[in-house]
Amino acid sequence: MKKHPPLRPVLWLLALLAATPAFGGFKVYYIRHAEFGHNVVKQYENVPKDRRPAYVGDSDAVTPKGAEQIVAATAKLKKLRFDFIACSPILRSRHTILPYLRDTGRAAEIWPELAEFGETTTVLLNNGGALPKPGTDLFAGTPIQIPDAEAPFFTLRPGAGNHFKAAPRDNRLQRAADTKAALEAVIARLRAAFAGTDKTVLLSGHGNNGKCLLRLMVPNHPRLARYHPKNTALWMVEEQPGGAFALRLLDDKAVPEP
Repeated sequence: MKKHPPLRPVLWLLALLAATPAFGGFKVYYIRHAEFGHNVVKQYENVPKDRRPAYVGDSDAVTPKGAEQIVAATAKLKKLRFDFIACSPILRSRHTILPYLRDTGRAAEIWPELAEFGETTTVLLNNGGALPKPGTDLFAGTPIQIPDAEAPFFTLRPGAGNHFKAAPRDNRLQRAADTKAALEAVIARLRAAFAGTDKTVLLSGHGNNGKCLLRLMVPNHPRLARYHPKNTALWMVEEQPGGAFALRLLDDKAVPEP
C-alpha cells in the first residue's frame, strides 16, 4: 500500500486552523432613545410658544415621529437575540425599549452610568489626556424611581440604586472626568461579565452617551470623528482576540472590515 508523505508544516498549520473554531467574542448593541420633545425645540424656535405642540421641549413626552420610531424599533429588536439588556434610568430610554420588553417578556437592568450627560461631550472626547481624577462618589444622586407599571420590566442593579452624579456644569473638566469614568465603568463591567463568550448585550441610552461610549470602545476609528447616533438607530461592536472591539454596525448599517 502506497504511503502518503507527511503533511508539510504549512499545510499542517492550515489544517489545524481550519479545524479550530473561530473566536466568538461578545457583541454589544446600543440603541439611542426615540425622538422626544426636547429633540425638536430647534424646529419650533420661530413658532410662538402658544402655537407649539404640547410635547415641544418636554423630554418626557414622545413626539408623533418618536412613537413611530418606537414601533419600528420594537420590530427591529425582535429580530435579534439578547442575552442581557441594560438601560439608562431616564424615562425616554426606558420607554423606547419598554414595548419590546413587554412583547418578549424580557427585563432590563438599570445602569445609572448610561444616563445622558450633555454638554461635557466635546471636552471628554478632545481632552481625554488632560482630565483631572474623577470624583469618588459618583452615585450619590437621587434614588432611581421605577413606576409600579414598569417594575416587571426594569430592575435596579444591586448597589446602583441612585442616579449618576457628575460635578457641577460650570466645572466642565471635572464633569468630563466623572462621565468618562462612568463610561469606562460600563466597559469594565461588560468585560467582566462577558469577555471571551458568545453572548449578545443590548444597551439602551442616549445620543451623547452613546457617541462617547463608542469612541472609548473603538478609539481612532475614522468613521466616528463626526458621528452622533440617530434616534432608535443601532450601533454594534464585537470583541476581538486580545480584548479590543471591532465596529460592526453603525446606524443600522454594516461596517465593512478595514
